[in-house]
Amino acid sequence: MAGAPKVLAVDDNQEGLFALEQVLQKHGFSTLTASNGQEALKCLESEFPDVILLDVNMPGIDGFEVTKRIKSDPWLRYIPILLLTAKDTSEAVVEGLEKGADDFVRKPFESEELIARVRAALRTRKLYLELEQSRRVTAELQQRLGQSATFGNIIGQSSAMKEVYALLEKIKDSDVPVLISGESGTGKELVASALHFNGPRHAKSFVQQNCSAFNDQLLESELFGHVRGAFTGAIKDKPGLFEVADGGTFFLDEVGEMSPALQVKLLRVLQDGTFIPVGATKPKRVSVRIIAATHRNLREMVKGGTFREDLFYRLNVVNVKLPALRERRSDIPLLADFFLQTIAERTGKPVKSLSPDTLRALNSHDWPGNVRELQNEVERLNLMAGPETLITATHVSEHVQSASNESPVSSPSGSLKEAVERLERSMISAALARSEGNKSLAAKELGISRSNLINKVKEYGLS
Repeated sequence: MAGAPKVLAVDDNQEGLFALEQVLQKHGFSTLTASNGQEALKCLESEFPDVILLDVNMPGIDGFEVTKRIKSDPWLRYIPILLLTAKDTSEAVVEGLEKGADDFVRKPFESEELIARVRAALRTRKLYLELEQSRRVTAELQQRLGQSATFGNIIGQSSAMKEVYALLEKIKDSDVPVLISGESGTGKELVASALHFNGPRHAKSFVQQNCSAFNDQLLESELFGHVRGAFTGAIKDKPGLFEVADGGTFFLDEVGEMSPALQVKLLRVLQDGTFIPVGATKPKRVSVRIIAATHRNLREMVKGGTFREDLFYRLNVVNVKLPALRERRSDIPLLADFFLQTIAERTGKPVKSLSPDTLRALNSHDWPGNVRELQNEVERLNLMAGPETLITATHVSEHVQSASNESPVSSPSGSLKEAVERLERSMISAALARSEGNKSLAAKELGISRSNLINKVKEYGLS
């Protein structure tokens, strides 16, 4: 039946399978059939149906396992699955939905209800395909642009950030553990979020926990859960965050603050996916991608005996090193503009802009708090400017302004060479800000060659 929506019906009961086929064909659907889970998976190697009707109770691979395998496949996961079951229990429904099923049909079914649910699934299929097409177009656009400005919600077009984007693109579809390192405020949480929502686990939970937020006992309970009576106040069983994150991604921030005892438990999750809740005796198993982050030097902690070496190597399969904002000053105008647009969208007011003097002041500051500090400064600038749409240097915080007011000519300290370097660095930084990182334009403004500018940018760490 050319052009008709294609439905794969799977049931080990031949009479039931025949009835399904007859109902579907009567209402204009093209049908494929399989009598067990293995046969269904084999069929999907060559066929690409629009909807799958899948019996739950089958010998060998049951419907739950088939659903899990289909939804873990990057190509098949956009096919809606309707599970067929005679079990009238919420447990079966919950398990099926957790495995990725899109809907349930209870046996024995009414033909009208079955067809209505199949048509609803086709609408879901259409949304899935639109989403996938949108993701593909976005990916192609980013590739054509050389991923010049963003990856997920991360902003930056400097060479340092482009290197980060290239690495994230390579690892986003993998399940390997990732260790994100960098100073506080550099955007480690954004990187973890981008990896999750651009990867195959995006439809599942993204859970995050700061390991420095709780004492040792509370953190263990938060991560691994506890059973009733495990300690004073444990009045009922509580699932841990690893259990909540099953199938998804767990972002462990400030993992360097974790105690040696908890490091052992985390190592076990990384090794075999199991853990034991506080007060329990039986292990639980989960499938979780672990992304960890720290501003501390874990290698030095390993040498000092405060962080387990085996855990470090398990976490550090791929290391994403985020540059400090002072190491990518050409991104400051882009970030500031993004924050101003975000404020305008949030408040419903016109977007404000920064004067050249304001940009020069922002570029001269070293930003020890990195992107987070810049965001706070932009929020303050937007507020201090009042109804004015142009933010001038008079609104800049005193501690930020002081950096731009440093004059290598008026300062008596330091050598002539140091004064020249400070002036050179300041002028290059300001030119890059005005040209929004375009080195050709900046070089033209400064009256030097582009290759000379590139060498100076590397020398002063302005990339």
